[in-house]
Amino acid sequence: MTVNSQETWLVTGAASGIGAAVVKAVRQAGHQVLALDVNDTAGQGLASETGAMYRHCNVADPADWEALGQFLTSNDNPIGIPDRVHLNAGVQITGAQAPLSEFKFGAMTLERYRRLMGVNVDGVVFGLQALLPLMKSGAVIVVTASLAGITPYGVDPLYAMSKHAVVGLVRSLGPDLRKRGINIHAICPGGIDTPLVPEAQKGPNIPFMTPEHIADEVMTLMDESETGKTWAKVSQTKPLFIVRAPGDKG
Repeated sequence: MTVNSQETWLVTGAASGIGAAVVKAVRQAGHQVLALDVNDTAGQGLASETGAMYRHCNVADPADWEALGQFLTSNDNPIGIPDRVHLNAGVQITGAQAPLSEFKFGAMTLERYRRLMGVNVDGVVFGLQALLPLMKSGAVIVVTASLAGITPYGVDPLYAMSKHAVVGLVRSLGPDLRKRGINIHAICPGGIDTPLVPEAQKGPNIPFMTPEHIADEVMTLMDESETGKTWAKVSQTKPLFIVRAPGDKG
């Protein structure tokens, strides 16, 4: 895919999975990218491998976003204000190695809940709050949601709740951002082979998409003229399609 050589990207949750694949794809296309994560070892390794810029950022912490905004508007920022933003950071209610019983609502602890909502919801809200005042007409935002944001997901109901919230936010912001010339999309993939997915869900006969394939789809959405839409991706062999909200006729 050919994209404008002047694009400057910002990617959250960039140290692994979809985020790392997007950073690599963007750098391979010759564009600048600021990679954000809390895993400094992996993030710095990615930066060394790709030539991306890495910065520590806890997306659940508004102070980290405030510091990022100050950096982006300072003379210390060598790449400028991002015009392509991928708010991608996400977690499930517990670690991938846990048995599926630990993902159920009844196994919730306050610590797990706060972490889930902090990354999946606050990370999008605080990110938009910090970045939107800096972004200009022509900018595009892609938020990583999930098929669990538009369908039930009994394995991890609270994860599904958080992704439904993200979908609702993107749909609701779309019209106002369009007035500013900024497009926003929610990409909702099904199963992807990343460290996020519970190991107990994986098996030899269960097809999972690759992070690299989703990265290609994220780059495609940066050129999409629609806005405020929910883009479902159910398998690697089927194209993205819009799941419209009630009342959205086109």
